[in-house]
Amino acid sequence: SALDVYSKRRIIAVTELKIVEWHNYKNLDWIPTRRDNDKIYKFKEGNFKRLRLQDIEDMMLLLVQGKLSNLTVKERFAFNVFLRMFTRSIVIQRRVEDLQLGVKSYQKRLNLTKLDTYRFDLKRHKEDYEKLGKVRWWTTV
Repeated sequence: SALDVYSKRRIIAVTELKIVEWHNYKNLDWIPTRRDNDKIYKFKEGNFKRLRLQDIEDMMLLLVQGKLSNLTVKERFAFNVFLRMFTRSIVIQRRVEDLQLGVKSYQKRLNLTKLDTYRFDLKRHKEDYEKLGKVRWWTTV
């Protein structure tokens, strides 16, 4: 369930994977995992974003250390692709957030929030603008 995602217990095993395939693209639908309290938790695709980074790290270590021998080669490959794509999206999201925070702090330093709407050169060229407007009006008739 969604509450299981927020558990602070470490993941010690991935028991199986539920993979759905659409148009030669494999997508993970369920990931049942065993935490260190020996209970099995199922993560649905919508809950993946709420996993803690520690959970992703635990699953990646299990994969790298070869402790997922209960999964087939295709399942391990799909799991590897999922973990890499997920970590890449987290890195990109954090870089975007850092960039947004940097832009906000830069705007505060430059005081770009106040707009200068008064133009000094409008008084000088007021007659030119009026003449231009009259010429356009006469040419359209």
